[in-house]
Amino acid sequence: MSQYRKGYIFEKKSNSYVKCLLSEYKELKFYSIESRGSKGTADIVFGLYNKKNKSRTWFGIQCKRGYISKPEKQREIKKGQKESGMKLFFMTPKKEKKTEIDIEPNLIEWIEKWIRA
Repeated sequence: MSQYRKGYIFEKKSNSYVKCLLSEYKELKFYSIESRGSKGTADIVFGLYNKKNKSRTWFGIQCKRGYISKPEKQREIKKGQKESGMKLFFMTPKKEKKTEIDIEPNLIEWIEKWIRA
């Protein structure tokens, strides 16, 4: 299987995973846009709408199947914020169990904080 295909599969899995997380919040409406093979800031962009307070926001997901250091993640997060005003999260397979996904920084904490704002 090609590296492109493996990346594509991981992006699809990541998108489904985040949609599943977001669907737990009944006050949210959301959509996602996947940008295949792009060299942009994010592989997937999610738009959120809070039905209770009528606020909107968006965030990006950068999917990486391999190792990416914490300093590199921090640089990319700052770059995403500076260039496009986007809150950026990194999704990688868990080290101990490749079938599960890690999200950094903590997406659930950020969503719950945004909902309450």
